[in-house]
Amino acid sequence: MKLLVTRRMTQAAESLISARFDATFLPDSPGLSPADAARALMDYDLIMPTLGDGFDKAAFAQQGIRCKLLANFGAGFNHIDIEAARAAGVAVTNTPEVVTNSTADIAMTLLLMTARRAGEGERLVRAGEWEGWQPTQLLGTHVSGKTVGIIGMGRIGKAIARRCHFGFDMRVVFYNRSTVSALDFPAEQIPDLHDMLSQCNFAVVAVPGGAGTRHLIGATELERLGRAGHIVNIARGDVVD
Repeated sequence: MKLLVTRRMTQAAESLISARFDATFLPDSPGLSPADAARALMDYDLIMPTLGDGFDKAAFAQQGIRCKLLANFGAGFNHIDIEAARAAGVAVTNTPEVVTNSTADIAMTLLLMTARRAGEGERLVRAGEWEGWQPTQLLGTHVSGKTVGIIGMGRIGKAIARRCHFGFDMRVVFYNRSTVSALDFPAEQIPDLHDMLSQCNFAVVAVPGGAGTRHLIGATELERLGRAGHIVNIARGDVVD
């Protein structure tokens, strides 16, 4: 079967894929345009797309589509019009469990970097401008014991919250559209996003992408978080205005 992989993979992965399929690997690129996606649907039996590939409604609006499966590389799939794919007879899969821990680790990395101003410090050293330690140099803020607000308490949100609570003794509050129960760590669900943000030192955005969450965080929400607050977005970029 002819398979299109829209990004380069590791050498080991490409070897395994090529042993099973007549595979084409695209060079690194920003992604398929809707026109490119439409052509790919006609030319390949299977496609492994990922973020930035434009499988919108228009891409599926043609007769005689050859492709039967979009095996999405990643948990998020808002770059694929699921209803249009279904109508065209194209199945869509994703990988929801694969990146949970690594994404939570990245969220903690970003939270700690902003709190402790690690990026600024690294740039200072690399530029050869560090002249020795001073008591007031690059003062940041503590993470331990502070309050973190998780926006979206799904798999990744829970993994971030566990790290905050068990690793840094942080108070965890969270906002989620549906009720979350049976957590294995102490956390308080706050039904209003603005009320939650007003209680936070740090906020971590971990919601799915799509029209329902676009610009979920804007001027009003940032005002509630306050000028001393920190926000970390590991969701889609357009969730934050």
